[in-house]
Amino acid sequence: MVTETLAKFQRELKSLHGLAIMNIVFGGLAMSLAISIGVQNIFTLVKAQNLLLPQLALVTLGFLASAISLRWLISSAEILDGATDMKEDYEKRKAGLDDEDLTGLIVKMMTYYRENKPTIKRMMLISRIAGVCFLISGAFNLATAVTNIITGAPQWEILIQALGTVINFAIATASLTIPHFFSKYSKTWDYRLEETAKAEKKLRRQLEED
Repeated sequence: MVTETLAKFQRELKSLHGLAIMNIVFGGLAMSLAISIGVQNIFTLVKAQNLLLPQLALVTLGFLASAISLRWLISSAEILDGATDMKEDYEKRKAGLDDEDLTGLIVKMMTYYRENKPTIKRMMLISRIAGVCFLISGAFNLATAVTNIITGAPQWEILIQALGTVINFAIATASLTIPHFFSKYSKTWDYRLEETAKAEKKLRRQLEED
């Protein structure tokens, strides 16, 4: 029983850890893209020496998006930090882990999930959205690679497109798979939290009656 519960706890912890890492990757990519868009349009404004409204809007949008991405990057890093602390705590105890220690680790994870539930739920959503975007990008790279093969493009161009296809599909697979499995764990955690809340209310009523 302990072995089965321990294996489940490890899967849940790894899933949370993976979700946080994926969101850090997405946050970093989004921030770099937003900064790139902002800087490129600043150069365009400088060259034109005039206030071009489309470029000015893109500069504003780019730096606003970079600020949001930075905030999300920090939030994801904080979740990862918490998951890493729990992982390190588990590693220290696993040699002589008993029922009481395992229960303590599970309670610690549940408490952490309850405190950070809104952020974790958003991480699941963003991971899915990013997964779809990478899936579309991979499909585009694949179509481009096939077109290049048909038209007899240089091999290095085909290889670049093929590599881009593999990378995009790999990230898309991870982005969609991790939140899929994590959602199962989160439903279990939500149920545990709901039952805990019911038990607390019942206990409170009994104490008031006494």
